[in-house]
Amino acid sequence: MTVTGAPRADERRALLPVGGAFVVFGMFWGSWAVATTDVRAAYHLSDAQLGLLLAVAVTCSGVVGAWVGNRAERWGTARTLVRSLLVWAALLVLTGLADTAVEFSVCFVATMAAGGCVDMTMNAASATRLGQRPGALVRFHGIFNIGALVGAMALGTLLHLGASWRWAWPAIAVVALPVAAWAHLRAADPLPAGGPDGSAHRRVDEHVPFTRSMAILRRDGLLVLLVLFAVAEVVEGGVDTWGVLYLRTHLGVTALVGASAYALGQVMAIGTRLLAGPRLGRMGSRLGVVTGAVVACAGLCLEALAGSAALAGLGLALAAGGASIFWPLLMARASTVASRPTATVSAFTAAGYLGWVAGAPLIGLMADTWGLGVGLVVTAALAGVVAVVMACSPGL
Repeated sequence: MTVTGAPRADERRALLPVGGAFVVFGMFWGSWAVATTDVRAAYHLSDAQLGLLLAVAVTCSGVVGAWVGNRAERWGTARTLVRSLLVWAALLVLTGLADTAVEFSVCFVATMAAGGCVDMTMNAASATRLGQRPGALVRFHGIFNIGALVGAMALGTLLHLGASWRWAWPAIAVVALPVAAWAHLRAADPLPAGGPDGSAHRRVDEHVPFTRSMAILRRDGLLVLLVLFAVAEVVEGGVDTWGVLYLRTHLGVTALVGASAYALGQVMAIGTRLLAGPRLGRMGSRLGVVTGAVVACAGLCLEALAGSAALAGLGLALAAGGASIFWPLLMARASTVASRPTATVSAFTAAGYLGWVAGAPLIGLMADTWGLGVGLVVTAALAGVVAVVMACSPGL
């Protein structure tokens, strides 16, 4: 039976610094959604080149994050999270200061790789604690959207006032430092003291190498869900990266209006995760994902086909709200049935990033060839695929 209760007091205390990491990481992605147009203009990138840069960066992020996340079984997630946040903060500063396109590309790829470590570690901590209660995990992920809302609106306001987008990431780095200190001072590892059944920790020499993760997933019957998770993240990544870009470049809205549309999407995502989380938990992961996929598909189609900025902005908001439940619900399902939750979460995180890899250059190429609207429609079709497969697969 699905458990939907709220986290216990000890769990809340352990997850506080993890929640801080969710906020800071959300701020980065919120600022990226708004800054995409400015980055492309500053370095004279086409949509396809921007997509290729994202593909390389996210590939490195997924590979490095999965490896570091897998090692977190041995190192401990608290220590891994602190180190990842510190490295990521330093690279954020360098990325904001990059002058040439080559400098930016190198720094951005390195920043994304370090960010993948932050992402995997905080997801492992939250999913292992809350995976047995999908509704609680969905609500916890709403913290990420709060950060994304803050990051998007802060940068949109700065751009409206004439400031440079380059200030955003050093500022986020400054916020990341006290979060890292908080995680360090907490001292206690945010992961539970055993597997999903509460058993004692396995000995260190029983650590599972990353190369054996696929065998574990196959044994646990999670390979199909892994592929579906990657497809779902193509959709979520398409909403975050290309949604605001479409509004600003094809419908001519200002940076502040584009940021506001994205922020409205994050408000819907926050509402979906915080308010509807318990209900989604009672529905179960499968029906919850189907519902989100249908809403995301409808929202993307509306944005791509609407003739006005208002309707397109509404479509972006719907798409963001629908896609927001993919990650927590699918991760909750995976961690619930996994025999090795940390190794499984690291593999699923890598698959999610690989979904970004597949989607970014594909949609960018379509945008250069047929227009970004076509790319958004294809992304909507992938959301439809997620809905159909989940609806027709009771065993997932």
